[in-house]
Amino acid sequence: MERTRLFFQRWFPGFKGKAGLIIIVCFAVVAVFGPQLAPHPMNFIGFDSWLAPSGEHWLGTDSYGQDVLSQMIYGTRTSFLVGIVAGLITTVIGVAVGLISGYKGGWIGESLMRVVDLFLIIPTLALMIILASFLPSIGLVSTILIIGLLSWLYMARSIRSQTLSERVSGYVEAGRMVGMSDWEIMFREIMPNMIPVILANQVLVTTQAVLAEAGLSFLGLGDPTSVSWGTILSLANANNAVLFKAWWWIIPPGLSIALLCFGFILIGNGILDKYQANRGNAAL
Repeated sequence: MERTRLFFQRWFPGFKGKAGLIIIVCFAVVAVFGPQLAPHPMNFIGFDSWLAPSGEHWLGTDSYGQDVLSQMIYGTRTSFLVGIVAGLITTVIGVAVGLISGYKGGWIGESLMRVVDLFLIIPTLALMIILASFLPSIGLVSTILIIGLLSWLYMARSIRSQTLSERVSGYVEAGRMVGMSDWEIMFREIMPNMIPVILANQVLVTTQAVLAEAGLSFLGLGDPTSVSWGTILSLANANNAVLFKAWWWIIPPGLSIALLCFGFILIGNGILDKYQANRGNAAL
């Protein structure tokens, strides 16, 4: 119990971090146990469409007679999975590029940053739409790869900035003196000291991944074989569902996207606040 308490105090400090963690855990439980929690199977189609929320259908039905609550629960798994996996891919690439660029410097660092600047000229969402339109669809894998491989740019710049300040630290100089290689210093010395910054950036890019998946699915460029919050909104829009006619088909997926992103942002801000406070105390 003591180890658990210290873990939460270290990585999820304050009210913001704990509140964000509770939100994310709730969504994770729904994502994992979706089939057991959903009132109806994913492909269930009833005979009553446009039903308002009732005891039988807590969030009503859509124009196809599908239970909206069930669709929301199944969509949680897709949106959560894309956000987490794409966020991990983004983190790996962003950390590697940022560390190498910041530590190496010279023509290597400048070349990497010029590549980043080149891609930053192009709006990321527009580039995702172009790739999703032309690349062959391979289900969720293509969506995850498109989002993960195009979302690391800002994270790389953030990690590079932090690396530039860390590489002049005493422990880095000590590592050079004892004969450690550049790769050992980068990934065994510098990177562990930036874990809070990396985690804070990771939850933010995960938020961006959730939004990107919702946007692509809303435009009809997501995985057509799976249900996500974006596809629910896309179907509602295609069937001319308006707020005052079928609010139960529009508000729940939109609110879920906002709440999931809010949870990740709370965690990121909590970790970053703790990190900055610790650095301030160390400076004193």
